[in-house]
Amino acid sequence: MERLPSLIAESQGTTLAHGKSAPPGALRVLIVDDHPVVRDGLQAMLEVSPGLEVVGAAADGEGALEQARRLQPDVVLMDIRMPGINGIEATQRIKAAYPQTAVIILTMYDSEVYLLEALRAGAAGYLVKDCSRELLCYAISAAAEGGTMVRSSQPLKGMPWPRAGDKKGPQETKDLGGREQLTGREREVLRLVAQGRANKEIARELSLAEVTVKKYVQSLMGKLGAANRTGAAILALRLGLAE
Repeated sequence: MERLPSLIAESQGTTLAHGKSAPPGALRVLIVDDHPVVRDGLQAMLEVSPGLEVVGAAADGEGALEQARRLQPDVVLMDIRMPGINGIEATQRIKAAYPQTAVIILTMYDSEVYLLEALRAGAAGYLVKDCSRELLCYAISAAAEGGTMVRSSQPLKGMPWPRAGDKKGPQETKDLGGREQLTGREREVLRLVAQGRANKEIARELSLAEVTVKKYVQSLMGKLGAANRTGAAILALRLGLAE
């Protein structure tokens, strides 16, 4: 495990090493990447982002598991290809042990295979490293609130359905081309779920009660055979409802 020299990785500490105090309620972020320059860059980027606190870093999957156990971060930014335990396996283990921790895959590989594996492992998001700082920060906030963010050039059309925790492979969904299964309101909710919006944000945008949004999400997931919100988001991409 390798940590950035300028990072504080103490589970009780709230003061960053550069001398600034983290704002109350800041989201605690753990960075996992085997390239020091990437870790440095992410740290510098997130340090100037309001509401985010980088609490630690690791250079491999084993280090990620140890840091997740010790720091209990809100969100983990996880690379995929690393020495030893890779990011997909580390994600699966972290989600099994600490389900409240959201994991976002941040990788240079814009691959449908990796994307589907990450979603089955329980990742709340999948971003390619050329994404903007604004998108990355939004994805972190969305994931912490239970939302989903997937930004990939992979169309996923014709791909079988990923279900979280399915080690044997993805399952087929119900009629993927049948948008008529969903009501107009369900399609609106699905579009916002695919954009990474949490229920509270969706409720505000559609002028609905949060409990009503939750019922819509449950309904559309049942109709489309989605195992979770992440699955619903991918299905929205496949149906062209994400934009």
